[in-house]
Amino acid sequence: MTCLLAVVMTSLASPDLANAPIPLPFLSEVAPGFDLAPAAADGPPPEELDKWKGSVTVGVTYADGNTNRKTGSATANVSKRREKDRTTFGFLWNYAKEDGATTDRRTIATAKYDYFLSKKAYALAQASAEGDLAAQLELRAIVGVGAGYQFVEDEKWKLSGEAGLSYVDENYKDNTADADFIAARFAYNVDYKPNDTWQVGQTGEIYPSLEDTDDVSARVDTHGKLMLTKSMLAQLQWLFSWDNTPATGAERADNLVLLTVGWSF
Repeated sequence: MTCLLAVVMTSLASPDLANAPIPLPFLSEVAPGFDLAPAAADGPPPEELDKWKGSVTVGVTYADGNTNRKTGSATANVSKRREKDRTTFGFLWNYAKEDGATTDRRTIATAKYDYFLSKKAYALAQASAEGDLAAQLELRAIVGVGAGYQFVEDEKWKLSGEAGLSYVDENYKDNTADADFIAARFAYNVDYKPNDTWQVGQTGEIYPSLEDTDDVSARVDTHGKLMLTKSMLAQLQWLFSWDNTPATGAERADNLVLLTVGWSF
């Protein structure tokens, strides 16, 4: 995570800061590496407006004989950016069966709506639902509202940060007590697309409970995409999850790595 954010800040560095057209007396005191160009110069490329854009990928494995194992995975991410708002949907599904018994089944669905109050600042509403067989999590449902700031949004870079409040409802399969509480939400999103061949990105969010300081959950999604053809892609994805108060017998930290192929649009 630290390396990716370091790449972001290095790329955003501007050696021509002294020539920035802002006649303010304190300009000489600003640390190099920050672009103070007017916000109006930044924004989504016109060709990306009013279009659904995203990707769908799948992955499968099959083994029979000495090992009897089947796995399947699928991901989908779609978004639509308009001048004043942005709608985003995400989906992840992972399944594993070994020797006739289901050993893993995890599903995550997310939805978010952003309404831009200015070129950079926006209000948001978001919701997510997650189930995880291995973690004995039947359902974690989250709904919330907040505010965000789009630091950069152009053809190569997208960088934003968010904060808000959410209602979290957790239900477990075993005898672990269910829980529901109000939590703060802090999140960020960064994407880097240097050309039409590949891109990398990372999203992260953390939910510290405002009612019980021990109840904290977080998720970091790091992904890279390589375009094999104009529309076909290969995707490597690492999903790191943290639950500070997991179900009985479950680990706090959980890692899922997926290699999938699919299509972009």
